[in-house]
Amino acid sequence: MKQLENHEAFETSSLIGHSARVYALYYKDGLLCTGSDDLSAKLWDVSTGQCVYGIQTHTCAAVKFDEQKLVTGSFDNTVACWEWSSGAKTQHFRGHTGAVFSVDYNDELDILVSGSADFTVKVWALSTSVCLNTLTGHTEWVTKVVLQESQVKSLMHSPGDYILLSADKYEIKIWPIGREINCKCLKTLTVSEDRSISFQPRLHFDGKYIVCSSAIGLYQWDFASYDILRVIKPPEFANLSLLGFGDIFALLFDNHYLYIMDLRTEKMISRWPLPEYRKSKRGSSFLAGEMAWLDGLDGQNDMGLVFATSMPDHSIHLVLWKEHG
Repeated sequence: MKQLENHEAFETSSLIGHSARVYALYYKDGLLCTGSDDLSAKLWDVSTGQCVYGIQTHTCAAVKFDEQKLVTGSFDNTVACWEWSSGAKTQHFRGHTGAVFSVDYNDELDILVSGSADFTVKVWALSTSVCLNTLTGHTEWVTKVVLQESQVKSLMHSPGDYILLSADKYEIKIWPIGREINCKCLKTLTVSEDRSISFQPRLHFDGKYIVCSSAIGLYQWDFASYDILRVIKPPEFANLSLLGFGDIFALLFDNHYLYIMDLRTEKMISRWPLPEYRKSKRGSSFLAGEMAWLDGLDGQNDMGLVFATSMPDHSIHLVLWKEHG
């Protein structure tokens, strides 16, 4: 904590290997996936900086992966699934009429969801690439889709129910994703009826709370009631984007700094300088790394990746916890 407050907790490094702009990043368990306009996706070991896999793809606007496969959303209006070990394309999901900006999937449900510049969300069978449903109602690019189990009970859902969140510039829509195909929107969240306030392109949803940042502050909704629990408006808050949100800390950033906020006091306790990174209006080219420390530092969880962003020279800039000792 002392290191945080003295702005000495972090160090930086770079990943070099792409030959064109990197639009898509996804992090999980020490591995970072990068999708680029050079028609490739790479999987990196963050601790060593080594490229574990590199496969030929289409242009990547969004990526998500697990040990076996990579799912990519593309500027070519399609979604594809690839096998890491062979680089083979195993599924191709065609149907959107605009770029696919966000993807999420769940193997257990055999479902893939995609959000697009055509203002729609599509629900697909992951194993067959058949489109099961097209969800309409957005009037802007859908820049984020999130599949998550509900952790709370409400009139609309029970713990364990799968929920889909889809977000555009002004609205967050909540959909039930169950066995039935024809789902209706449960609720639309917004912070200004006249659309004078837009959301920043980042969304936190853990099954209990929905958190999103806007030009005037950080909004936190209770998922059981859909009520706004609080709006955090620190004096220095101007167009800060949300990266991560926990029980104790929030990780935020702007054009120049990474910030850590203590949510108990709603005050910034630390900041870290950032280089001139590549700006992305959709929020796909930057992300938070490890998240456990946001629920409180325990002496063990202050390690690994904190933040990654793509750079104008096609490299990836990493902010990492400094190694102990």
